[in-house]
Amino acid sequence: MSNINVELLPKLPKEVVEGIEGFKLDAYLIALEGWRRGLKLTWYKESVDHLKLAMKSGNMTLGKHFSLSSNTTTHHFFCSRGDKVANEAYRICQDKKETQRIISDKGVPVTGGELFKIVDKSIYDYAEKIGFPVVIKPANGTMGRGVYTNIKDSEALSNAIEDFKKRYSYKEILVEKHFFGDEYRIYVVGDKVIGATNRVPANIQGDGSHTISELIELKNKERLENPYLKSKPIKVDYEIELTLKELGLTTDSIPGKGETISMRKVSNLSAGGDPLDYTDELTDEVKQIAVDGVNALPSIPQAGIDVIVNPDDNKKGNILEVNGTAEIAFHMFPWNGKARDVSGAIVDYYFPETIDAEKSTWYFDYPSVLEPLRTSAAEEVAIARAPLSSRLYAKRFVVKGKVMKVGYMSYIRRQALKRNLHGYVRKIGRNSIEVIVSGEDEAVLENFNKVCNRGSKKSKVESVEETDISVDSRTFKLGFQIVLSNKNE
Repeated sequence: MSNINVELLPKLPKEVVEGIEGFKLDAYLIALEGWRRGLKLTWYKESVDHLKLAMKSGNMTLGKHFSLSSNTTTHHFFCSRGDKVANEAYRICQDKKETQRIISDKGVPVTGGELFKIVDKSIYDYAEKIGFPVVIKPANGTMGRGVYTNIKDSEALSNAIEDFKKRYSYKEILVEKHFFGDEYRIYVVGDKVIGATNRVPANIQGDGSHTISELIELKNKERLENPYLKSKPIKVDYEIELTLKELGLTTDSIPGKGETISMRKVSNLSAGGDPLDYTDELTDEVKQIAVDGVNALPSIPQAGIDVIVNPDDNKKGNILEVNGTAEIAFHMFPWNGKARDVSGAIVDYYFPETIDAEKSTWYFDYPSVLEPLRTSAAEEVAIARAPLSSRLYAKRFVVKGKVMKVGYMSYIRRQALKRNLHGYVRKIGRNSIEVIVSGEDEAVLENFNKVCNRGSKKSKVESVEETDISVDSRTFKLGFQIVLSNKNE
């Protein structure tokens, strides 16, 4: 499936999230949103006492644990989960069976199922009782790992269990009736559905000329352009080869033009699946099922809910599970459809007083923030406040002359930082560089032309061209960088 019909959020151009992946991206998106609204942002080193949020044993918190503070309130977050999600609710969500029991007791439809030891032979009797096809999955698994769907008979069930035991260390599995229909991850904040995503298994679309192997390579190049999917390429493995074999295909086959080949059975995004936005397509009735499912659990105002929709009646659905630390990035960077501002909705909920606040378009250097925490040079790092566009001025200078390999760019950076200016300097021609500077003091900015003309000791400036820049038309990175595309400085 192509990603030509994508509507991304203007406030999150690619450079703002460059190099940030996985659950750290979820944390960063919420932290950035709060910081841009004028909230104080603090990041913490690994496993500090401030973090009172429950988590799985062995979870690493560096780059995922932060706090946002107003003048009166502080809230801590781990990845996407804020401290208004009760630890009790988080622990319940780790147990899929218990989650479904509580939700079902409140009259909300679920898929049901029973928990078994992986070696329990009564699994087969239960599968016969509820009727094939069935699904098996870990009782406390995540990310779609260990989920086997549409198991059609006892022999297939035996094969699935044996494969499960080889691949995973879980001692228990949940056995459920397989419900046909499309599955959606629905993100709820408070009483509102913010985003709904249909996660489609890894697939390619034929063009009548390229092999499946070549189409996979082409699609992976496209995925590199998506901040969420760039670290999740389609990789040919045993499962893909088996699926293709069942279709009478190999990686050397050439699909017809417009022919879509689905290469996996499970819609795992980390294994090459596509997140498709379906927020506007879901019925209000299905959205209400998701909201009711969250409200059935104790003190969990934000969560991701997996719902499978009845193929014969799109107003009906059943809840599969609830995730209290759900990923939000794929809602914000879909493969197809409209990006949903989940991070904005979360900050709205925790800090409603900031909803109408002026919002900065700036961003900060996330890797640099983490470095003193990673090396234990600091217990915590507070980010300087976000500059607001209404108080800023910006200019562009194009400097020509002997300005390469003479320390000129380092000179510009020192002078900018000395004057509390932000921006960057980069080469744009053989003997020319571009300087972008922004700051709150208009007089300082006006004087920077003289700084550019003066230059470093070994440089020889021939001309400086100055242009005013609209600060509303671009994003700025906190600090001042030398952008090097090659070794010229």
